[in-house]
Amino acid sequence: MKLLLTSKGLTTKKIKNAFLALLEKPISKNKVLIMHTAKLRRRLGRVKALKKSLIKLGIKKQNIIEADISTKVNARNYTNFDVFYSCGGNTFYILDRMKKTGFDKLIKRFVRKNKLYVGVSAGSYIICPTIEAATWKHADKNIVGLKDLTALNIVPFIVTAHYTAKLKNIIDEAEDNTKYEVKRLTNRQALIVLNNKVRKIE
Repeated sequence: MKLLLTSKGLTTKKIKNAFLALLEKPISKNKVLIMHTAKLRRRLGRVKALKKSLIKLGIKKQNIIEADISTKVNARNYTNFDVFYSCGGNTFYILDRMKKTGFDKLIKRFVRKNKLYVGVSAGSYIICPTIEAATWKHADKNIVGLKDLTALNIVPFIVTAHYTAKLKNIIDEAEDNTKYEVKRLTNRQALIVLNNKVRKIE
């Protein structure tokens, strides 16, 4: 597997350099699939900003594909891309829509091919065994009434994004009550996961 798990995406020079180093092709040759729920969240501006940042890095505009899973999309229609970029949002909603549209299976197949998956906040949570971290600190609202919090289980640990020192006591308590290892990420940190090796960028 080849994962870049973040809180806020490619926010620092170190994270951007890590992203570039993980690509198998020259930057301009890569096709990027962006999975988001921007229609629901009315935050299309964030997706537009992401596309601009990818283009600035060297990705060609025509090589950026969007999949809004808040609409009636089908994962089978998305093939032939090199990077899967999973945006943030409401973690419960994203997990629910991901399963209903088949994107859960698409991500698993994609990761098995050792291609690069980039997760942002909720996009990092869904790679974990469960999305229970979404119920910690400033918790997401379970707007879909999701009862099964089982996620993709691609990594054996749980990520908690947007970590700050002020949240230490809350996360310490949550860590004591989960059976999984917890990895804390500030908005300027990221995890590189290559097969079973994990390295933090900070």
